Amino acid sequence: MAGELVLVIDDSPTITKVVQLVLTKAGYQVATAPDGEAGLEAVRAQRPDLILLDFVMPRMNGYQFCRELRSNPAHRALPVVLMSAKGDKIRGQFVQQTGAVDAITKPFDARALVAVIEGALAKTAEGRARPVPEGAKMPDEDTIAESLRPAQLARQQRAKTTVDVAQRVAQAITPAMMGLSPAERENEAAIMGAVARAITSDVVDALAVTLKDVEADGVKELMGGDIAAMPLAEILQFLQLQRQTGVLRVSNARSALTISIRQGLVDFVEARGGSEEYRLGRYFLEQGNVTREQLDEVLTTRVASGELTGEALVAAGHATSEALAEALGKQSSELVYDVLRWPYGRFSFTREPFQPQAESARLGLGIAGLVLEGFRRVDEWRLMESTIHFDQVVYVDTVALEAVGDDKLTRTDKLVLDAVDGARTVNEVIRESPVGSFDAIKAVYQFLQSRVLRSRAA
Repeated sequence: MAGELVLVIDDSPTITKVVQLVLTKAGYQVATAPDGEAGLEAVRAQRPDLILLDFVMPRMNGYQFCRELRSNPAHRALPVVLMSAKGDKIRGQFVQQTGAVDAITKPFDARALVAVIEGALAKTAEGRARPVPEGAKMPDEDTIAESLRPAQLARQQRAKTTVDVAQRVAQAITPAMMGLSPAERENEAAIMGAVARAITSDVVDALAVTLKDVEADGVKELMGGDIAAMPLAEILQFLQLQRQTGVLRVSNARSALTISIRQGLVDFVEARGGSEEYRLGRYFLEQGNVTREQLDEVLTTRVASGELTGEALVAAGHATSEALAEALGKQSSELVYDVLRWPYGRFSFTREPFQPQAESARLGLGIAGLVLEGFRRVDEWRLMESTIHFDQVVYVDTVALEAVGDDKLTRTDKLVLDAVDGARTVNEVIRESPVGSFDAIKAVYQFLQSRVLRSRAA
């Protein structure tokens, strides 16, 4: 080793930067590319000594890259090392079908990465690397995907875990059973006592760790914990960075959220419990897509039969599919904004099939934008709450309102003003207006600042 050029192809800027720092410190030259297409251009520009390749990438993934690489006689023999979060599952097939020298699973430590690179370069230099296939003779990408179907992987993992659990239990209780006398082995109470003494808290802890790897009906928890120790914003950003697909559940004593994430984007958010302001019908009213009468009619005659509110409004001809998508997008976004404010709760991220509503919604909301907007709202919320007396009765100053001009008012502004009757407190105005609490408070705050709303003297 001394100064070999390693081309790192990965769509994660963070992973790329970390790998670059590690390999540069180890004495390698490093070039980078964000996807397979850019990787091919980098290979043509300067032939590397080794390619460190991510598997899941946009535009051109790792398998497609290898097929193109092996189709070019000038670059066909270049050594490739797979670098992927899925490395454990696809290592064997990827190495065999693409001619890759080795594979390393993310996350990895610096020493492991350097060791794999050194080993791959040594194998190539000594002629010990496996033969590489011609690109045209590589099997279809679906061949790999077929072996990675969740149900098959779940069965394989369950079988392995079953054996591990049986071995751990046997190791725990066998010494206790061997210590019983022949007479005690005939006594049920003696046997049960020996087993109870053998299954200590240490044994239970070990079994719990082993059982975490079981995928029940295709469901497997990949991570979980306390959001007081690991903020939800960081969890969401990590899932986006890793382009993860799965279901993130967040709960506290009052409510629970289910966030469906596909390739690092939020497809749908569903809530149980919590505030009624996040009911889907409110968003239709806020957007002006339906009237209160139409919503009430649907809620009483159609949703009672189990049909979802949005689908019922579309089926009744009261709203369009586009309006439904817009309402779902706003609802999901505001639910994420709200959960970012939670000071406590638990989270769990699992791999499992999406529910039908999440499959059909496919909102594709960017997590970075949601987090930034959520933080902005938290800052504004604190400022507004510190200046508003929520128990004060407010009324509209018609002179100040005329000075503002009707054409300067947004639909949200008008909806909030419609809820002001001169007898309601700020809290009651916010509750009665068909607008989210944040937008309602923001409108009230601005109206108080401009003197359009005034507090009524006691």
